[in-house]
Amino acid sequence: MKKNNTKNTIIGLVILAIVVLVIFILAVNTPKEAPESVKITAATKQLAKNYETDYPSTPRSVVTEYAEITRCFYASDTEESQIKDLATQMRQLFDDELVANQSFDDFYDSLISEIAVYRDKNKVVSSYSVSSSTDVKYAQNEYGSLATLYLSMNVREDGNINKIREQFVLRQDDAGHWKIYGWVPANDTAE
Repeated sequence: MKKNNTKNTIIGLVILAIVVLVIFILAVNTPKEAPESVKITAATKQLAKNYETDYPSTPRSVVTEYAEITRCFYASDTEESQIKDLATQMRQLFDDELVANQSFDDFYDSLISEIAVYRDKNKVVSSYSVSSSTDVKYAQNEYGSLATLYLSMNVREDGNINKIREQFVLRQDDAGHWKIYGWVPANDTAE
């Protein structure tokens, strides 16, 4: 009888150990509640860039970054909270003299007003193109090393596409970075 009790006790302990082991395995392998997913938008991708460590290397890439940020400003999925960060990021592309001509608050207020107009009229930047690398014009003068190129943006409104074409001038700073010195509407016949 003692032999049966010992045998039953051992069988009971083995079953208990198996049950504990199965519970442990299930607990470890059960997926945790998925964290709330982050919506990846053009604005979130743009804001992930760090110009302090990875500044665009050419005048063309600087204007391309400017165009991407501009596109984000007017995109319907860009959140209000992202606009200030995008504005800060855009101003990193500007030459110090250009930044000095307008406070951030004035720049931001003007930007918010313009975005409101675009959104009220359902305008979006549908596409853009930047001058090819071979079309960038370089010059040296009393202002420093300059580069001139063009940005064309297609703005869609009520099914119509309006083309906005601007001429950009960039100046190379002391660190060798090309910064936007200014821009003006481009004459359609120039380039």
